[in-house]
Amino acid sequence: MLKSLQIVSIILLCLTVTNAWSQSNKRFKGKKGTSKREIKKRQQEAYDKDDTNAFNPKQPMGARQNDSRDDLLWHGETANTIYDGTANISLVNASRYGLKPGLELSSVLLLNYWMPNVYLKKRWRNDTWYVASKHGLYSATPGLHWFNNKNYSSVVDNASQIPFILSMKNELMVSRFIMSDTRCGRDKPYIILTGGLGVDFGVPFGDSDLSEMKGHFLANRSPALTGSGYSAYLKLRADWQMTPMLMLGGGFKYFRGNFSGNGALEHQAELQTLIIPSLSFTIGYALSFANYVDTNSMAILPFFDITYYFGKRQGRQKGLFGNKMF
Repeated sequence: MLKSLQIVSIILLCLTVTNAWSQSNKRFKGKKGTSKREIKKRQQEAYDKDDTNAFNPKQPMGARQNDSRDDLLWHGETANTIYDGTANISLVNASRYGLKPGLELSSVLLLNYWMPNVYLKKRWRNDTWYVASKHGLYSATPGLHWFNNKNYSSVVDNASQIPFILSMKNELMVSRFIMSDTRCGRDKPYIILTGGLGVDFGVPFGDSDLSEMKGHFLANRSPALTGSGYSAYLKLRADWQMTPMLMLGGGFKYFRGNFSGNGALEHQAELQTLIIPSLSFTIGYALSFANYVDTNSMAILPFFDITYYFGKRQGRQKGLFGNKMF
């Protein structure tokens, strides 16, 4: 009998110890799980507080990095440059190549047959306000010979002496971006405002009997193209990212210079949509208001463009909205 009681006591003792160990282990596991959740939560909070680059927001933790270019909103007419080592190839707008951070080379490829052209834009500041200068060289001499040989007197009168003409562009641009105010996601720039002041002039190397080029969009640029004077302008522009795949941009340019009427106003607008992340299609128009010789006071020019984007977006340490001075 005593032996039976000892056996029962031993069994009860074993069950008690086992149950106590199980409960202790569960409490330990629960604390361990809670600790992991707290660590992950703190990591996410620290990650979310890092706003070093608003235009190139970080991907959610664990997501694949998207290498698609995100600098498309910065038009060639703004004061920013594209990423170094990337390029845009366009039919109508200027094609661009990033030489290095803050330095961009561009050219309107479609015009190179009639007017070889090259431009260099230097970004001097990139903060809330962007400041850049643009300088270029071009020559309309091949185009003037072509129009003259084709007897296009509606554009330029027949001339017996057409020298080589070197034209120069100098422009100062200032841009400012406006951030979106979204409660459900990270803020990012979606409107860019730009102002600029520029002057073009041409230098003829030889005798010339060229007259003012005719028609809107040509007469006000004629002094620089024909080497007969200067053409200065003041511009205002806005670019708006309506959706991730749709952008609207446009603005006004007011010209003063050595051309008939001495003043001209142009308005331009374009709507750009991404077909794929590296290819966009643009439609737009340009309006001109001026009192040129033998022309109407207004003209409209519709246009379209296709742009292909090369290269990947820049890393966060070189973001478009850093505070580094170039």
